[in-house]
Amino acid sequence: MTALFQEKSKIWLSIIEYSLAAIPSNYLRYSFITAIKSILEKCNYLVSAESQNCKENLPNIQIFFQSIQTNNQVYQASMSRQIAADLSANIELKDWFIKTADFGDEYDRLLQHRDGEFTQLLEDIARYHQIFQQGYQKIILLRPSTYMGYDIQLTAAMQCLGYTKEQFQFIVVQPIKLYAFHKANQKIHPLPDLATEELISAIGMDALRWYSLRVPLTGVAPINISTAGQPDDSLYRVQSAHFRCCTVLQQAKQEIGAEVCPPLPIAEKLDSLLQAVPQILEHSANEIAPHLVVQHLEAISEICHQWLDSLSLTPPDYALLLATKQTIFDLLVNILNVTAPESSN
Repeated sequence: MTALFQEKSKIWLSIIEYSLAAIPSNYLRYSFITAIKSILEKCNYLVSAESQNCKENLPNIQIFFQSIQTNNQVYQASMSRQIAADLSANIELKDWFIKTADFGDEYDRLLQHRDGEFTQLLEDIARYHQIFQQGYQKIILLRPSTYMGYDIQLTAAMQCLGYTKEQFQFIVVQPIKLYAFHKANQKIHPLPDLATEELISAIGMDALRWYSLRVPLTGVAPINISTAGQPDDSLYRVQSAHFRCCTVLQQAKQEIGAEVCPPLPIAEKLDSLLQAVPQILEHSANEIAPHLVVQHLEAISEICHQWLDSLSLTPPDYALLLATKQTIFDLLVNILNVTAPESSN
């Protein structure tokens, strides 16, 4: 765990917001990454999630630019140091550059053109400088797979201003990849992208969100639409574990106060998985890895099913049953924004 996270620092989370109704299919997975904010907040981090398109409280670019012109990492010249020496000392109008090449960039970058127009880089570093001045220690930028980013030049420019590259984390979220079972040859085959409405209709929003978060964000997320949401599917197993807990809890109320039986080894294993949830969430927050939460939920549900299958051998442990139900509900609903079915009886 890094020192920044150990201090429970304020984190600024940058997410480009899109309307799900109009989102391109290759952005679908990206639209579910708000789970990251929930995980960070669950671990008591102070998170501010803002859209990259938000124009509120933008800094005054002119004032910021004037404040950094005396920095020895900023200079005015006819062309950058990497192209040629400034041979035109008498030219009145020159561009303003920042020495990003000193921090791993290919060459120095423009901040202001000689006609006075500011560059996007200047606007971005002004914005991120303002964020750090507000007490944030880390900026996490989550971007869809179509993002062509400039993380090297941006972090290099911020290093020119005295910040460290460790204060930035760029994560490009890879898209989903659809597959289906082909009955003719009994094999799984890749599918072309489906329209958003068609995909949601085929597998449901819960399954789409679940499989979008089930693997690392930096890897492609495979979805088999032939089995997603079906019995023995991993999401179905987790949701049904919650449903069974709810049902057995209702039945177990009358057994509270019954003779306490020694816990089964499988119950002890389930309890250890529940106790590990805070550590899993912390690890997931540190690594920006919601798939760790999904994988732990799958492990809980599998042991839960085994335990519930064995309840005919002994009266149920009401406290463990309740803790299992509440843990599955919290991780599914409050973290991953996935439905947790409950018994209606």
